[in-house]
Amino acid sequence: MHTLLKTTCEIPLQKENTLRFTENVNPVLSNQCRRRLRYMHMQSFDWDQGGLLSPIKFIDRDSVEYSLMAAADGKKNEEKMAKLTLDKAMALIDPIWGGVYQYSTLSKWNAPHCRKTMATQAGHLRLYSLAYAHMKSNDYLNVTSSIQAYIKNFMTSENGAFYTSQSGNIGGMSPIKYFSLKKTQREKIGFPEIDKRVLTRENGWIIEALATHAEYCSDKKSLSMAINAADWINKKYRTADGGYLTNMATDKPLHLSDTLAMARAMLQLYRNTFEEKYLKYSCESLEFINQNFRHNFYGFYNKITYKNDNLQPRQIDENISLTRFANLLTFYSDKKRFNNISKHGLRYLSIPEIATARIEEAGVLIIDREMQTPPLTININGGINNRLVIEFINIAHKQEGWYKLIRLNESENVSASIEIDGFKSKSVVTPKALGELLLTH
Repeated sequence: MHTLLKTTCEIPLQKENTLRFTENVNPVLSNQCRRRLRYMHMQSFDWDQGGLLSPIKFIDRDSVEYSLMAAADGKKNEEKMAKLTLDKAMALIDPIWGGVYQYSTLSKWNAPHCRKTMATQAGHLRLYSLAYAHMKSNDYLNVTSSIQAYIKNFMTSENGAFYTSQSGNIGGMSPIKYFSLKKTQREKIGFPEIDKRVLTRENGWIIEALATHAEYCSDKKSLSMAINAADWINKKYRTADGGYLTNMATDKPLHLSDTLAMARAMLQLYRNTFEEKYLKYSCESLEFINQNFRHNFYGFYNKITYKNDNLQPRQIDENISLTRFANLLTFYSDKKRFNNISKHGLRYLSIPEIATARIEEAGVLIIDREMQTPPLTININGGINNRLVIEFINIAHKQEGWYKLIRLNESENVSASIEIDGFKSKSVVTPKALGELLLTH
């Protein structure tokens, strides 16, 4: 649905048949394409209402995350853009039960389509958690708590995994009227139907989002929820070679989105726990993706079909998500070959007809930034159960920005340091000193 919303003003994509034999596309964004994407990012912004210039109001997550990253570099316009969108989009929060409505219409944020999808919950929970790390707004922290409460109270199954969505309709009543009622009035009428299918993709999305909430907002409840769901999905839907089934009705992995969502979720759990099994799962899933979804020349298919079928579709959002993930996993895993996977994704996304196909594509700008430099690296030495080490980890977790590498090295001597563009700082032995290092980076 996010893809459909974003493509309401889409420039028609040129047929990929004209591109499929271009073997030597460099995995580099040209200066011309970069300038065009930045122009599109600014021109597509609604300076009155926030979000994209569209009659359908929703958060374009890559656009806001890019603005947060640019704001951290001191770009005031980008800070205003992120804040306006995030502040206005809070109108999509259900004030009674929590959770986020799917989108709004009529070019404003207070005319919601009241269906609640897990994709929307995950997207908003992750983004507002990242925004809280950047801006330290209690309003954003409250948004994350509202979404978490809704997921826990309405969307969690008995086995700890998560349901798919909740309808915005009930008994022929106007959704706007129903959702304007108080809690007791709603309960007298009944509850909108919940789609209780347990799907891998949706679970991967929300596991990653909950683990992101745990990391940046120090919420242990979210981490527990994420681990419980991940354990169940890994037990029931994970295959021996690192792929993931869509649900119990499928007998083999078919869709990139299922395995990619869980691969990203496993990395996010590793960032929180430093449990090696999660990093291992994440790496195995990326290997599976590379072996089964890779286009011969560039990019990744959205579905397994048959070998050497280079006419199958590739989805832009999935390739952005995969490329960013593969690039970061290269540093967490120290597997240099993963860098070739991220380059293969960028080789597709850097094609001008692809990069500029939609109303804006800030996700490609994010990839362009991330692949030009190593992530901010925070090295922590000591034992995982040491009190001082735990304080170092908490500081590292709260450090703004998703593109960061936290390394925990077992050692008898407790210390911490940071690395920026290959330059390593002096080691420090107190949390205050680490905080000061990060402030000056």
